[in-house]
Amino acid sequence: MYKTVIVDDDFLVRSYLKQLGAWQKAGYQITADCRDGEEALDVIERERPDVVITDISMPLMDGIELIRRVRKMSQSIYLIVLSCHDDFEYVKEAMKLGADEYVLKNSLNEESLYEMLKNVEGQLMNRLSENEKEDDTKRLIEMGRHSLKYHFFNGLLSGSFTAQEREEKQKEAGIQGRFVNSAVVNMVIPDWNALKSGSTSLEMEQYSQRFLQRLLDRLEDLLGEERRYVEAVYLGEGVFCCFLDLSEMRRDSLMKQRLTSVATACYTCSKQESYIFAIGVSGICFGADGLRQAYQQAREVVRLYFYEDGGILYYENQPSVGRELPQSAQRFTEEVQTCIKCQNIEKIEEALGEILEDFKQLHTDSRTVLHWLKETEQKAGCERSQEEYGAIVKIERLEEVFREDCKKIFQQRKRAVPEGTGPVICTVVDYLHAHFREQTGLTEAADAAGVNSAYLSYLFKQEMGIGFSNYLLDLRMECAKGMLKETNEKIKEVAARSGFNDYHYFSKAFKKQNGCSPAEYRKQVTAT
Repeated sequence: MYKTVIVDDDFLVRSYLKQLGAWQKAGYQITADCRDGEEALDVIERERPDVVITDISMPLMDGIELIRRVRKMSQSIYLIVLSCHDDFEYVKEAMKLGADEYVLKNSLNEESLYEMLKNVEGQLMNRLSENEKEDDTKRLIEMGRHSLKYHFFNGLLSGSFTAQEREEKQKEAGIQGRFVNSAVVNMVIPDWNALKSGSTSLEMEQYSQRFLQRLLDRLEDLLGEERRYVEAVYLGEGVFCCFLDLSEMRRDSLMKQRLTSVATACYTCSKQESYIFAIGVSGICFGADGLRQAYQQAREVVRLYFYEDGGILYYENQPSVGRELPQSAQRFTEEVQTCIKCQNIEKIEEALGEILEDFKQLHTDSRTVLHWLKETEQKAGCERSQEEYGAIVKIERLEEVFREDCKKIFQQRKRAVPEGTGPVICTVVDYLHAHFREQTGLTEAADAAGVNSAYLSYLFKQEMGIGFSNYLLDLRMECAKGMLKETNEKIKEVAARSGFNDYHYFSKAFKKQNGCSPAEYRKQVTAT
């Protein structure tokens, strides 16, 4: 169905035209009818119809001006002029401006409209075919031009060009700027790696090229003549850059104004996309190496998206990215296996909370954070897929990951209860795994489950197949053995942290259960 827009200030004419069955019979769909040129222009820009049929004499914006504006917008729209007998001079002007044909209002009926529309269809098909060829040619030319720009800026940023090579490559790519005074706007799709897992490489590449064209069009619309001072390039892997040449400017205020205009245009364009973009803006850098410096600044500041809310991130107003891993994170990685063996969930949660605050305070580079997370989760037995790691692009998601890990660790280490175990004993088992390091016993566990202690003692043995006291002793002993193997803490400290209040009782119980003293056990396990 060919999309059609009718434009006429006469309601009766529009109503008459719309009710004619020739439209549908000939394969046309009336998508809108408008009262004047101004209203029609908005609709045409939005709908991009195949055919526009317009009156000449209308208030606000007449048909002549509408035709002029439509032809500047598109050469492919088929323009039909509605006229009366005394509109001949106007019709000549309309045809000169690009109207395709005209028709007298009083001659339109079912038969004449159908005949005209079938004739238009043939011309439309030829026009669309020609336009597709032209579009393909333009696309190939644009792809070639973009490839040259891509290689030029890559060479410039890597510092691999000699002065002569730079001049030759720049001329070859059709880039006019001198880039003595420079700035860069960096646009990145943060969860690019996660998105790639759900799409083919071709689909992602096609999206990138289409977005680049939309970005170029947006810059053209918003910047006008200033667009020539900006080169937009797709660098791959969801990274787009606008390179600004500010060389002809002498005042910092004007440079900053242009940089802000470009950044705003990029932001406006990104907000219309289905994917989320992070936008980093460099300061204004000077000299032969200024563009490379500006690019590094824009890359650096965009990494703060991990911590900051959406919007434009300006290098000059942001804290620096932390390069080093906080000591709290390093310490946790070393101790995580011991904490898990000791079922020290409280310590794990406390440590992760401290780490999270340190990351926020230091603005630790997100790549460093993810590398640490992978290593730590591997030790904890909580590894994820590459796609899941790729989806962690905000600190809020990292907080969720920490909660998921705590839950997973607790469930992994919890002794399985026999099938058919009732809710009372399940509650008690959960309580013991969370509190065995404390001075707790049968009375506290019974209170937690809301039952009598004598009844709990009987029920626990019946359902778990082991006495309450022995189960609690096993939990504490497993924790102590883990600490003896994994840490250098004194044996008294190991006993206390495992829930044994009496060191002598601990030593006696340990030897009875394991056949050796705690000190001997440590020697054995650390020697192997």
